[in-house]
Amino acid sequence: MDPASTKNIGRYAQLVATGYGNEQERLALLEEHRAGVAAKLAEVQENLKLIDHKIDVYRGRLDAGDADQLWAPKPETSSRRA
Repeated sequence: MDPASTKNIGRYAQLVATGYGNEQERLALLEEHRAGVAAKLAEVQENLKLIDHKIDVYRGRLDAGDADQLWAPKPETSSRRA
């Protein structure tokens, strides 16, 4: 949880404890929090799509029998002579 979110939760709790008359500010805090959560969710969903794509690539290469083509680093060839 980021510090701004923690601060907003504390502020929201204060407003609730104060009682009637600050509903607009509470609503604004909730809407701000929702926007932040929605942005994080979109980022996580994009990451999930990339992971799913990578899984599909690996499955395809394994099914095709050429998994050795999966961007493995090539073994280093030593130019030194022992």
